[in-house]
Amino acid sequence: MMKTLPSLFNFALVFCAILFTVSCSLEKNIIGTWQIASYSEESSNGSNANAKNIGEIVLEKNGSGYNDLSYRILGNERVDKTEFTYNVNDENITIKTDDQSELAKSWIIIESKRKYQRWKSTDGKGNVQTLILIKE
Repeated sequence: MMKTLPSLFNFALVFCAILFTVSCSLEKNIIGTWQIASYSEESSNGSNANAKNIGEIVLEKNGSGYNDLSYRILGNERVDKTEFTYNVNDENITIKTDDQSELAKSWIIIESKRKYQRWKSTDGKGNVQTLILIKE
C-alpha cells in the first residue's frame, strides 16, 4: 500500500503536467496575425459557398484582437472591421464583440498548428462555417 501512494502521486503529477502543456500550447499557437485563407459556409440544405483570402484576424496575448475582412459570398458583399475579446478553453475559442461580426461566436478548433488553424462553427440554423487560417 505504501508503494502505491507514491506511484499514484507520480502518475497524477505527470498527467497534470501533460494537461498543462497541451492547454498552454493551444493558446500559444493561437497568438499572432492570421490570414484567413478560406471561409466557407455549408447550409443545412446542402449548398456550399466559399471565399478565399478574405482578410486577417489578429489575436493578442492579452485576450484582445481585431479582424479586417472583406469578401463576397452568396452574392453579398461583406466588410467586417471589428475589435473583440476572446477566450480559449479546451478545443474552443469564443470571440466576443459589441458590434455585429461573422466571427463573434464560439468556434471549435479542429486543427491547431504553429502556422495553420482550422475552425468550425454553426449559426444556430444548422449552417456550418469553416475558417482556414494561415500565419505568415
